[in-house]
Amino acid sequence: MEKFEGILFCSDLDDTLLTSDKRVSDKNIEALKYFMDNGGLYSFATGRVPIGAKLIRKYIEPNAPMISYNGAAIYDFEKNDFIWSLELEDKAIEVLEYVDKSLPYAGIEASSKNSIYFCKVNHLVEEHKALEKFPDNYCDYHDIKEKLMKVIFMIEPWEMDKFKAEIAKTEFPKSFSFIQSSPFYYELLPYGSSKGTGLKKLKELTNSRFTIGMGDTENDISLVSDADLGIAVQNATNEVKAAADYITDNDHNHDAVWEVIDKLDKGILK
Repeated sequence: MEKFEGILFCSDLDDTLLTSDKRVSDKNIEALKYFMDNGGLYSFATGRVPIGAKLIRKYIEPNAPMISYNGAAIYDFEKNDFIWSLELEDKAIEVLEYVDKSLPYAGIEASSKNSIYFCKVNHLVEEHKALEKFPDNYCDYHDIKEKLMKVIFMIEPWEMDKFKAEIAKTEFPKSFSFIQSSPFYYELLPYGSSKGTGLKKLKELTNSRFTIGMGDTENDISLVSDADLGIAVQNATNEVKAAADYITDNDHNHDAVWEVIDKLDKGILK
């Protein structure tokens, strides 16, 4: 048996694997290649859609399918297709209509399996589109014919708590999952979706015996808490650290993923 055989390691991207300037450090790349070359399975657990991982894959190519849409789907890069997914119920349109009418300061970006739609534009939507190099696809959400998998409401940080409180007053949380994935993004997902759900499903699909989940913020809590070994990066929120079995000494700008693999290799983490 190879050293890391049977281990499935899934890490968040932003502020976990990636540095503040959206790179993967040389030491993290070297460590991940060593982990995979010695039998380990590695992939991303992210809110990104598959096309949104394209830039990251220039640094490191995972050897396991990716947990995407914050746990609502698993995408296999080799097959260029989803191997498991959930979809939003049709009545999700009511959430978009409510936000559009009652919370008009929020930008709206909707994702299906194959497309990203920019439904209500503010500067955060435009910045996200440019950062991820998404094609122009401006569309009224009423005109989308495909099943949606998630929607991101894009909000200024000082308005986020107000937005979340308004959503909490509605009946929508009984039918859908909502998660904050960054200071600017609040996401609408199929009910029961989480990175932890995706990790459990990927463990089953890959026949792994042991999982490691590593993250830094609210949408990573389930990834960390549902893993056999939950890792919080040093720069993680207090809530993620509370859910973790181990907190790295290094932050995302100083090779935290390398630290985890190094301690696995030495038997310090297990």
